[in-house]
Amino acid sequence: MRISDVAISIPLKTGADQRIAFHIEQQHEPDKDLPLRMFQGYYRMSDRLRVPVTSLAILTGNIKPVNAYITSCYGTELNFKFGVYHVASADAEELKRDGRVFAVVVLAAKRMLDAGDNPRERGKYSLELLNLTRERGCGAGKMRDIQKFIYRILRIGDKNIDPKVREVWKMQLIPIDEAVMEIRIRDAVEEGMERGVEKGKFEVARKMLARKMAVSDIIDLTGLDEIDILTLS
Repeated sequence: MRISDVAISIPLKTGADQRIAFHIEQQHEPDKDLPLRMFQGYYRMSDRLRVPVTSLAILTGNIKPVNAYITSCYGTELNFKFGVYHVASADAEELKRDGRVFAVVVLAAKRMLDAGDNPRERGKYSLELLNLTRERGCGAGKMRDIQKFIYRILRIGDKNIDPKVREVWKMQLIPIDEAVMEIRIRDAVEEGMERGVEKGKFEVARKMLARKMAVSDIIDLTGLDEIDILTLS
């Protein structure tokens, strides 16, 4: 569960500015207490900031959307309604047409739900999203952050992903200096395997860990299991 409170000034159609607060909560797993927390967050911000507050629950998992907290006690009743954005119900085609960068982030979350544990689907969707990031034409730094998010959420480092898909991602994400280092490491792995020494792969894995390389990349390059690599750290 993650909550983010932001107070901003927005221009109205009349030309005047109005200060409002946004209460946003993201939920991935089913939680019966979400409606209560939404009300508590709304009341806390309203009481502290003394400005109009709007509340939004962003549901990123396959969970049933609920948009109200209703309770009563001996004649006192409360019916608190809040906004809900249900990623699983989002229209993928509409998100692809949306020119905003954030639409790609939302689509990535939806594709993660659509693909589930199917590596073929995850690989296919990752290339779709990769192309969309290029089309958006945002700054290099922002585009790289979004691409890394897509890479992680769709688990492209998984050894079950099509190697051709992983190669596309490596060409896109790895800076040239890291690419040169990767070639040298691959050569070292091949040399060790030609000598028939399994120890060579572990030694290379140790060097990669020392260089702070991601475990998923080490798995791709050495063929070692994750548990073997983690025992080296």
